[in-house]
Amino acid sequence: MNRLKKHIFTFALLCPIGVVQAARETISGHVGAISNQVDERIGNVPGNKFIGELRFNYHKELTSTGDELERAFSLAVNVNDQSLTQYSIPEAYVGGKLSKKDHLRFGRQVLNWAEVDSVWGFGKLNNRIGFDGFEPGQEGLIGLLYERRSSNGMRYRGFLSGLYVPEMNPSLDINKSDRSITTRHPWADPPAPTAEIDPGNVKKIAYDVAYPEYSDVVFKYTIGANIGYESKHWLWDSFIIRKPENSFTTEAHVSLNAIDDIIEAKVKPNFHYHDVYGTTIKYRNLDLEMYLSGIAVRPLTYPEGDREAFRATKIKTEKMREDYIGGGISRVNDVYSYGFNYVARLSPYDRNAETLTLDPRWNQAVNVFAARNFWNQRLNLKADIKFDMMTTDRLFMFQALYKATKHLHVNAGVKLIGTPGDGKSYWSPYKNNDSVYGGLRYAF
Repeated sequence: MNRLKKHIFTFALLCPIGVVQAARETISGHVGAISNQVDERIGNVPGNKFIGELRFNYHKELTSTGDELERAFSLAVNVNDQSLTQYSIPEAYVGGKLSKKDHLRFGRQVLNWAEVDSVWGFGKLNNRIGFDGFEPGQEGLIGLLYERRSSNGMRYRGFLSGLYVPEMNPSLDINKSDRSITTRHPWADPPAPTAEIDPGNVKKIAYDVAYPEYSDVVFKYTIGANIGYESKHWLWDSFIIRKPENSFTTEAHVSLNAIDDIIEAKVKPNFHYHDVYGTTIKYRNLDLEMYLSGIAVRPLTYPEGDREAFRATKIKTEKMREDYIGGGISRVNDVYSYGFNYVARLSPYDRNAETLTLDPRWNQAVNVFAARNFWNQRLNLKADIKFDMMTTDRLFMFQALYKATKHLHVNAGVKLIGTPGDGKSYWSPYKNNDSVYGGLRYAF
């Protein structure tokens, strides 16, 4: 069995792992299940009722002499009550020292260059895991990362890739024979199945999806550069990167088929490039951290939306530039953690005029969070609140985790979404994804 496990790890990491030893090499994770219907009145959304989950993380650090490879692999899998299996490989890479100052890493890796993008889950630099809108997580980019560190604290990094993998979650089910687009994922927003062309005259929409060639999707380049500085208390990063957008853009055109008495929608996914650049400044002292971070997103293609198609399908196609600035302060240690984050959208957006553009995830929002360990870390309680002062969107999370034994853990919590009454916000399609949940997990 140990040999079989070793072969599995070898295949996943493209190199031998060997035996787990010392603190430099760690394996962790859990397998379990949760029910989001502890209270049947909440969480009664298909795909959000019951979830089985697997998490696996492996990391081997570089040695001080640099004579061994750094290796990492992480896997996340969810299976919901609709028999939908969602999976993600957030990171899978190998790396090593070329010299005392130079380091090279290849594989799937999260670029920690934009703090505001990570904290607020915008998904502009790294992909989002996307299993859960409350805690989207980050999924890395595939490529080659080079880093050079100077003795004066300066560091220079470059990222290069010829492969592109878009965000895999949430997913849509495309039925060619039925000409329909549906989903078994509670955090997906599929196009409308019907449309009202006249008062009281509702017609079915038949979708035809024009799939791009495999090579047109996968073989896309990414190139980025980062310059920064790091000392005992200070960290600074500035970057610019040109890459494919993490999620595709959908063009849609509709026409009325009078013979079959249906609306025909021609849908084509497109994978456009955009430029992303930004700066992050951090101050760290023991368990205290403060940061100021900004990010700018510039689409290289500004497709025009089809208003007739939008009225029928609700598919939004148009692009806009996005600018965000945020900051925060936190204190994290083995006993407790708490903090505050703020983000503001600087780019213009008119909610009444920009009907063909995706709603911003956050506009002018605050976040307060806190966690506390009790009974020698056997019980952990944490709460997280986000509130958008412009749209009145709010997310509330509370979680309790009790370690009954070293390996058997019990978790329970509440996740609630509030949206504006006019239904005009990013979170409005998911307002019923509340949950009061409980679960068991085996940790390893």
